[in-house]
Amino acid sequence: MGRLRWLGVVTSGFFSAFLCGCGGGSPPTVSIVSSDPSVLAGGTDNLTASVTNMSSATFTWSVNGVPGGNSTVGTIAGSGSIAIYTAPMSVPGTPQVTIEAAVSTSSNVSGSTTITVQSAGLSANVADRFLEQTTFGPTSALIAQVEQTGLQNYLTNQFNMPVTVYADPAASETNLTPLQQRYFVQLITAPDQLRQRVAFALAQIFVIAGDKINTPQGYTPYLNLLENDAFTNYRQIMQDVTLSPAMGHYLDMVNNDKPNTTTGTHADENYARETMQLFSIGLSELNEDGSVQISGGAPIPTYTQDTVEAFARAYTGWTYPTMPGATLQKHNPAYWTGPMVAFESNHDETVKQLLTYSGVANSGSLAAGQTAEQDLSGAMDNIFNHPNVPPFVALRLVQHLVTSNPSPAYIQRVADVFKNNGSGVRGDMKAVITAILMDPEARRGDSPATAVAGDGHLQEPILFMTGLLRAFGATTDGANLAGQGSSMGENALFSPSVFNFYSPFFATTTGHPAPEFQLLTTATALARANWVNTFAFGSIGTTTTIDFSGYGAQAASPSALLANLNTLMMHGTMSADMQNSILTAMQSVPAGSTQGVTQAKTAIYLIASSSQYQVYH
Repeated sequence: MGRLRWLGVVTSGFFSAFLCGCGGGSPPTVSIVSSDPSVLAGGTDNLTASVTNMSSATFTWSVNGVPGGNSTVGTIAGSGSIAIYTAPMSVPGTPQVTIEAAVSTSSNVSGSTTITVQSAGLSANVADRFLEQTTFGPTSALIAQVEQTGLQNYLTNQFNMPVTVYADPAASETNLTPLQQRYFVQLITAPDQLRQRVAFALAQIFVIAGDKINTPQGYTPYLNLLENDAFTNYRQIMQDVTLSPAMGHYLDMVNNDKPNTTTGTHADENYARETMQLFSIGLSELNEDGSVQISGGAPIPTYTQDTVEAFARAYTGWTYPTMPGATLQKHNPAYWTGPMVAFESNHDETVKQLLTYSGVANSGSLAAGQTAEQDLSGAMDNIFNHPNVPPFVALRLVQHLVTSNPSPAYIQRVADVFKNNGSGVRGDMKAVITAILMDPEARRGDSPATAVAGDGHLQEPILFMTGLLRAFGATTDGANLAGQGSSMGENALFSPSVFNFYSPFFATTTGHPAPEFQLLTTATALARANWVNTFAFGSIGTTTTIDFSGYGAQAASPSALLANLNTLMMHGTMSADMQNSILTAMQSVPAGSTQGVTQAKTAIYLIASSSQYQVYH
């Protein structure tokens, strides 16, 4: 027997160790489940270890390689599979500590997980940065709340908040303008900000657009669908999106007829292709860290034209929901409430060969004679269980929430949680979102000592506008904001194509992924500066008001005002040169009754129009 080697992959909340080499049978797998991957200094965390393919096991626990830990990195005590980690009274030099559980009878079988130790009283700057990733813009009230509760408690509270739904549109509304207004009001004011932010990310993966879904009666249920599903399971999201009449209309799955050789009818391939390319697996086979698999110098494709045609036939027979009081028809008239329904005689019942991959159910085939519902469920399962889905989804959600250019290790850690939330569940959105936001790479910018210049992402126009409006307590009915966003390259609800407003693969000239920069041109950069000028010194609409008087009062001490703005707008990252330049500009404002307010507006304008502010780090 050859030499055996244990390899491990760290995840947020659990760890899988597996055997490489010769020998039969499945290797042992060690998992650690943490009750709280972010612990306040002096606080505790409950951990449970388990191992597969061993009849029983006890574990030896350590912190950063120190058995039992110590006062610097925290201590751990436990018997058997359960242990309690007690964080040190002060945050270690490196806030992330590694907890390891090794099988006592086989020390080379072990698992580990990472826990972040936070200050018992979080700094306002850390809270602000976390809110940049989890809301449509930090507010002073939310910063104070997160300072007191901690990051994990904030997530838990947000997960438990009721859904803020979009109101049903009036029958008289014939275009999307009223919905665009409600959309901005919801992003700015809804208390369930994390749900709104995740739904916003999902809407840029599962894209529909106002050029084709051009009534609020059609678009509103889709927005509510993404809101309701944001914290469920990715499999649920895939199913509900597929049966959404808005998506069915947008990508032509609605009224998709089965093939007919006599009339020359072919099943429509649009949704079949896009649900694989854009919503789930992409064009090329991926490694677990999101890197592309290569064979013969070229990427390995995930599917063929034959695969597309098979999925297209699997999706036949669906039509709009049946209107109340009406009878189901082969092609129901357009109606947007509820999921699409099947007209079974219009569904193709032949055998369909779908995606093939290791472990695929039924060799990737759908049997003959199945109903439309059975084929659709089988098709969704076939895609959902493809090995590409975890890294594919991980990359896109990380890019929208945290950073444009995550490391392969970051993607793999999140993908591992997508595959298994610690309880054997695949696709658990709460677990995936937590893994993304609490990952060491997401949190390393909380400390200036661990910040990396290449982390973060450009604020896209919608996020840019809502962030400023929320920061300064604006009241608005949403009028004019969609048009103003459009001038910056992002017209809310009107993605220019199914590929979203910008590509997840867009890169700078240096080759670094920077998706949102695809929207930044000379014209849109100028539009941003002009919008900030209007925000600070003019009016962005008669129904939007912003009161800067409180900041004007603070201008009596320019340095104190600038420090407050630095926390609120930039989580304390303003460079010394920038601070000096802004103070100089504030001091040049002429004396008079409006001096303080003008100084405050000057500072706000100079910060908000700067690259340091517009790129979240």
